[in-house]
Amino acid sequence: MAQLLSKRKRPPREEKALKAENKLEDGVFDRNTLLALNKLMQAGHFSTLDFPIAKGKEANIYCATTEEGNNVAVKIYRIDTSNFIRMHEYLHGDPRFLHVKKNRFDVVLAWTKKEFSNLKEFYWNGVAVPQPIAFNRNIVVMEFLGKGGLPFPTLEQVGTARPQDDFNFLLDEIKKIYQLGFVHSDISQYNIVVTDGGLKILDCAQAVMLAHPRSEEFLNRDVSNLVKFFQKYKVKCDLDESLAYIKDGKPVKKGLEALV
Repeated sequence: MAQLLSKRKRPPREEKALKAENKLEDGVFDRNTLLALNKLMQAGHFSTLDFPIAKGKEANIYCATTEEGNNVAVKIYRIDTSNFIRMHEYLHGDPRFLHVKKNRFDVVLAWTKKEFSNLKEFYWNGVAVPQPIAFNRNIVVMEFLGKGGLPFPTLEQVGTARPQDDFNFLLDEIKKIYQLGFVHSDISQYNIVVTDGGLKILDCAQAVMLAHPRSEEFLNRDVSNLVKFFQKYKVKCDLDESLAYIKDGKPVKKGLEALV
């Protein structure tokens, strides 16, 4: 009986073949992702995918090179291992994603579109984020923040030589995002990059609209993260005063860019 039960538990041959065909390499390179990468390359967004520059729980980021020899960043979300339940919570209340099914595949693809759409909305309205270039399936191509193939460091890695100026600048960026009708929802010293041209904010996929039921909580968390970090540098910053500054004035209503 035990032997028969064991046979019943074995996956059918077709399922084994499908898993072999879609076998992951480096956690992200299944067959469909490779096809999506090829389409982005054929469209001229980059000619070679060179090497990883960051590996996270839900995505890997690679340095790629264009035909002109410039670098771009290629962010590839994992379909099989991403925390799609957490992702779905951040999609909640966003009119652009009302009909996304609560399954891993649909949520990850929507998450990718959301990051690209948020980047466009922020970048075109003067927020200090990487320039979005293109997306396909679970891949986002964006400006590479680095030099000579090496990424610029984060605020956590190198600290700040101008603590008061940097705090004021970041508070203004959070206010810009708020006036556009969003909360970033994940700002900290770990995803703020210190570039030659100033600070840049990363990881915009989880940014939520103000209508999101937890937007107030996320805003408080973002600002609290900054206040705690810059207080180590003796910056005089207060959480309540900072929140009041961000909320001063009504949010600007702007049309959201259609997803492409």
